[in-house]
Amino acid sequence: MNIEYVLIVLGEPNSTFSEIIGKYFTKTKVLKKKIILIGNLKLISKQLKKLNYNLKLNLITDIKDAKKKFINMINVDLKQKKTYTKISNKSNYYIKKCFEISLKILNNNKTNCVLINGPVSKKTFLKKNYLGITEYLSHKTSSQNEAMLIYNDKLSVSPLTTHIPVKFVAKKITSEKIHNNVINLNKFYKTILKRKSKIAVLGLNPHCETIDKFSEEDEIIKPAIKKLKKKGLNINGPFSADTFFLKKKYEKI
Repeated sequence: MNIEYVLIVLGEPNSTFSEIIGKYFTKTKVLKKKIILIGNLKLISKQLKKLNYNLKLNLITDIKDAKKKFINMINVDLKQKKTYTKISNKSNYYIKKCFEISLKILNNNKTNCVLINGPVSKKTFLKKNYLGITEYLSHKTSSQNEAMLIYNDKLSVSPLTTHIPVKFVAKKITSEKIHNNVINLNKFYKTILKRKSKIAVLGLNPHCETIDKFSEEDEIIKPAIKKLKKKGLNINGPFSADTFFLKKKYEKI
């Protein structure tokens, strides 16, 4: 996948994301991809000025006009007089419009474009209709069995459950969910990253042990791993989650 464009949806206009944008692009002098912000030009300009960041934004209407040496911007209308104000549902239509524009661009440029989103409010924007932005985007793109991947070149993490209270986690873990998640991740590494995946499945209980009669490791996780091994995947586990992230541990896998 040869990435040419990076779309950044600014999200909630009254979050700290404008500061993140200012810090990152002030520090990053050389842009390897064509960066395109999607949000309100007037507001982000005022916010950056207030935070003492001097970034030049190149206003465009088509991604084909994006320039590599500039931070490009597609403007989305928003009526907000104050530079920052209290987060409310007043910005919902604006945020929705930002995502609609970005997803339309993505749909027309599937092989050379990726999306990064700024924060949104679960209370005012998602309103219990979606557990999180992952599920929101999955619905908007008609995706099935979506998987979250916190990517790093050396070690990536894919949480099996997302955006739910801890007390519900155990009930949401199934062999089928593990199977689907791993299949999706393996496909992503193979087709998009052009790399072979090496997968370690972590346990649910401390040290992968429990005093309860029902062991998620024995009844759910191990059968899923066994099934995936039969399909030829390089997968092992379950490993104890409380010690796995020690470098000497995961490098041995």
